[in-house]
Amino acid sequence: LDGVRDLLAERWAEEPSLVGGLREWLWASALFVSKLASSRVGKDENVPDVAKFRDYFDYSEPIVRVPSHRALAVFRGRSLEMLDARLALDEVVEPGKASLAEGRIASHLGWRHSNRKSDDLIRKCVGWTWKVKLSLSLERDLFARLREAAEATAIKVFADNLRDLLLAAPAGKRVTMGLDPGIRTGVKVAVVHDTGRVLECATVY
Repeated sequence: LDGVRDLLAERWAEEPSLVGGLREWLWASALFVSKLASSRVGKDENVPDVAKFRDYFDYSEPIVRVPSHRALAVFRGRSLEMLDARLALDEVVEPGKASLAEGRIASHLGWRHSNRKSDDLIRKCVGWTWKVKLSLSLERDLFARLREAAEATAIKVFADNLRDLLLAAPAGKRVTMGLDPGIRTGVKVAVVHDTGRVLECATVY
């Protein structure tokens, strides 16, 4: 029976429509949760390296709405072993009842418990598929997706700020002449008005 369970779990976990549907459902419904790392519990939390992550010792937010700076802070805290992060669903699973994820797997398979001889085994297979095969791999996928989106946003903010700095008038509001020295091709000259409008371009030999 363990062999049957493993074979079914392997087959279901490799079904693209099931995995893709669960991934998008989790992205829309799951919570991004972080807590103080278990290795840090009971130790001094006021140490500067630890204290800067205090906002994330008991943090939870829908993953689809997590701002980039919070996502990157949690991932940084996790890489420094200050925080534990995981994906969670807002549910209370009653003993003997299927979780929401297991219910979606069963629904995708078109199966429901009807007290047939094989139903208890199938229910265990569905639970095993979620707990062992899919939950951790989907968490990794969505964490990678969140990190990628957060880094792209952070890079855009940095690029916009840098662009503003580079385009700011270096000497204030003055007419400015810039020179690009060149021996063979000549010295390129540009004159820019204090409003940023180009007044003249020339090459001097």
